[in-house]
Amino acid sequence: MSLVPFSHISALRCLVIDDMPTMRQNIRMHLGQLGVTKVDQAATPDEAIRFVQSGNYDLIICDYNLNKESNGQQLLEFFRTQNMLSPTSMFIMVTAESGYNLVASAAEFQPDAYMLKPLTASRIAERVDRLLEKQHAMLPVTEKMKRKDFAGAIIECDNVLKAAPKWIVEIMKTKGTLLIEQRRIDEAREVYQQALGMRDDLVWAKIGLARCNIVAGQLSDARTIIQDVLAQNKQFIAAYDLLAQIDEAQGNQEGALAALTTSSEIIPSARRSRLVGEVAYRSGHLDQAREAYDKVLKHTKGSLTAQPTDLLSLAQVHVDSGDPDQALRLLESAPRRYEESSLFTSAQAAVQAQAYVQLGDTISAQQAFEAAKQAAGKDISEVATLALAKAAFSMGKDDEGAKLIADAIKSDHENKNLQTLARKVLADTGKNALADELIDGAVKHCMSIIAEANALMRSAKPDESLAKLEEALNSMPENTGVLLASAQLHLLWMSQRGWNDEYVKRVRRYLATLDRLIPGNDRVAKMHKFLRDTLSKVAPKS
Repeated sequence: MSLVPFSHISALRCLVIDDMPTMRQNIRMHLGQLGVTKVDQAATPDEAIRFVQSGNYDLIICDYNLNKESNGQQLLEFFRTQNMLSPTSMFIMVTAESGYNLVASAAEFQPDAYMLKPLTASRIAERVDRLLEKQHAMLPVTEKMKRKDFAGAIIECDNVLKAAPKWIVEIMKTKGTLLIEQRRIDEAREVYQQALGMRDDLVWAKIGLARCNIVAGQLSDARTIIQDVLAQNKQFIAAYDLLAQIDEAQGNQEGALAALTTSSEIIPSARRSRLVGEVAYRSGHLDQAREAYDKVLKHTKGSLTAQPTDLLSLAQVHVDSGDPDQALRLLESAPRRYEESSLFTSAQAAVQAQAYVQLGDTISAQQAFEAAKQAAGKDISEVATLALAKAAFSMGKDDEGAKLIADAIKSDHENKNLQTLARKVLADTGKNALADELIDGAVKHCMSIIAEANALMRSAKPDESLAKLEEALNSMPENTGVLLASAQLHLLWMSQRGWNDEYVKRVRRYLATLDRLIPGNDRVAKMHKFLRDTLSKVAPKS
């Protein structure tokens, strides 16, 4: 007997993804037998992406083997990383191979369920029933999470566990993750240790303990746990990601690159190759960076999953490797839709300017440099800024190059990768001596603004404090550190003086920007809680 009323299944909006028309029709027929009438069909990943972009689906049934370029797992990865699926969307992977569970267990993005062919209406109903039952049980938690009330979601995990203990594993996974994000590390450890007390081979619980240790700064202990996980299962992707995170935190770029390279060999995908390319480039391994970005472009050629920055990154690698002709050919091959973006065209022209400098064509270099600045306008991207700075230094425009580097760091002074790339620009152009002045100086400048604003707040000059930060945001509107400080001090102002409509709008705008720039950041999550707590105290009584 169905765990969920049959009518609940019939009301679902579904998307079927399979490259074979007969399979799509078969699945649609099975769904029809369950009363489902809202069924869209996609034959390719790009078609599936267009459907998902145009509306929310309750259920997605996707074949694992889609075509030579991509598979269902890679499509799922794209959906998850681009936040294209609703939290309540159910994704079922279909495969003829019983070995898919090994792929799913290794992958960082797992489907809600996977099913072996051949499918039947009753088997689909049984699987969807179970997913809907779990979804219904977890609803109090997911509702709190959607409102970014993570502390409330943790409380609801305990309530759900009492009401529906059969979902203990799902609840413990969710609760542990939430506790880590809230930096309640001791409580998170208790959850994972409790899970391991139930079964000592639960990899997700071991990985959770490793994450606790990383947050607590106990990197050696975290590494020991991860190495134990990999000794049991060398395919587990999340373990390699954590190893890379530990190595980068310890300044070991070579170790991080080795871990990410291994993970990309286990599950080849555009995203994995992109991560390898980024670390390889930052650490100066241009051959490996070129190979990685080549793979990315092959994975995404002609697809909506292609990202303009991949082509720009590969072109920059060619320039740095002393192959300007190849860089120019690659940039000229850019899809026409990229040209609609000023962020792309500005970076494209900046890399072209560097290539022309290497070819000795100073006139074309100057034209490309001016075109890059004109295309960028005021909304210049990080990629274009660094490429322009490199072009400026290469052309002897040291003052312009220096200003571009300083402005890039001021735009996001807490971004360590950005600082590494800025230092690489200076090293590649023979301007190492400027690193302390430009990079460290820009970081100190931003920190001094925040410190001064905090001091003004403590000195009972809250209006001056907020004005200081607003002035800073006018010149660096996406600096995450200044945005966080602005949100915090505006909320402190309201805590002391009461509700202010304009300040509420500002804080919500700051947090929306932060959610876009650093999604899932625990400091931002805490600021969302501070906003809720503040508004509950100072909101006008109706």
